[in-house]
Amino acid sequence: MQASVRISLALCAALLVLLLASAYAQATSITVNLRVEGASKTLYEGPVTAEGETFQTPAGEALHEAPHPCNYAENGHSENEKHEVFTNGGTPTATPTSALHRAALAAGLEFNASWSAGYGDFLVTQVGPDVNEEVEPFASWGYAVNDTTAPVGGCQIALAPGNEVLWAYNYFNLKHLLSLIGPASANEGAPVALHVVDGQTGAPIAGATIGEDVAGVTTPLVGSPTTNAEGNVTVALAHTGTVELKATQPESVRSNAIGVCVHSGNDGTCGTTLVTSACAAAAGALSCEGPLRVRIPPADTAVAKGVKAAHVYSRRHAPRVLGGVVEVPPGATLRNVRVSLQRRVGKRCFAFDGGSERFVRARCGKKSFFSVGASESFSYLLPASLPRGRYVYDIEAIDDAGVATKLLPGVSHVVFYVK
Repeated sequence: MQASVRISLALCAALLVLLLASAYAQATSITVNLRVEGASKTLYEGPVTAEGETFQTPAGEALHEAPHPCNYAENGHSENEKHEVFTNGGTPTATPTSALHRAALAAGLEFNASWSAGYGDFLVTQVGPDVNEEVEPFASWGYAVNDTTAPVGGCQIALAPGNEVLWAYNYFNLKHLLSLIGPASANEGAPVALHVVDGQTGAPIAGATIGEDVAGVTTPLVGSPTTNAEGNVTVALAHTGTVELKATQPESVRSNAIGVCVHSGNDGTCGTTLVTSACAAAAGALSCEGPLRVRIPPADTAVAKGVKAAHVYSRRHAPRVLGGVVEVPPGATLRNVRVSLQRRVGKRCFAFDGGSERFVRARCGKKSFFSVGASESFSYLLPASLPRGRYVYDIEAIDDAGVATKLLPGVSHVVFYVK
């Protein structure tokens, strides 16, 4: 009888393995951008490739539990009626928790989570050194996708390629998810304009401190510069090379890092053109006749403000202000700043016309720019709330030679959605 039971259990286990193998053969790996903010430092920030998976945690192992799934197809079968709207199914898909688990393994971070049969999901309890507290203030791990907090567990959201996933410790006790906006390059010692907003709402954040991020630890810059009521601050970067900047504030999850390439004039780095004198380079030349003419480079970067890349807004919280900041190198002249706002609904496309201040039918993919002046910092109030659709917001700065800045994805070329 015992031998029969053992054979039956072995057959069941074999069938379970075959079923899992069949299900996960359909799983597709995708790459998302993951940021893991611990209590005192950033534990991970960068792309991670993940998929739906089944794994066992130390907590589950201690309870002699079998591995549990973490993918959109199999999680969230909860007995709690308030989760009925999130009926899951389909192909096993990467989720916020599976992305976190994959990154923790890759980075050598301790990872632990407890399984809730009632919610059909994992509760993340530890990443790296930070463990959920069981006493007030009950600091614990929470997550957001594209700066939006989800009302379900981390195995119940199907991620899409390019999603911005944030996991943060003490998440539920903090008010804001900081988002730092700034240029991709700057001149050594020159003023650099930065902007800090709440990634959830786009509202400016005052009192945020700008610091340099080294190995995940953010140290305030000299003078501890902080943002004003409009979320703006100007800093000067004293050494060349790439500087990683972050914004911090006691009531907020620390911001994303922006890498600013710092150059010393036209030294040939950060996209600048190295300037040399042809006559000085000539063999045996002792003097040069006539002035050396050097074309001043255009404004380095135009940066969108108040609009989060890949963010999904509700109609109520859709952006009403198109803003931006342009950094102009010393000696250059900013002649014009122009913007384009495109909307797509299904197969129909529209472009915002600055003259009539309304959307007009346009060919899909064709940009229609209009001027918003020649100021280094600007804002343009839209006449009405944006209707649903996929939007592309572009900013170009034009210098005195008529040369426009390049469109940089997520910086001056921002895609967002309104539903």
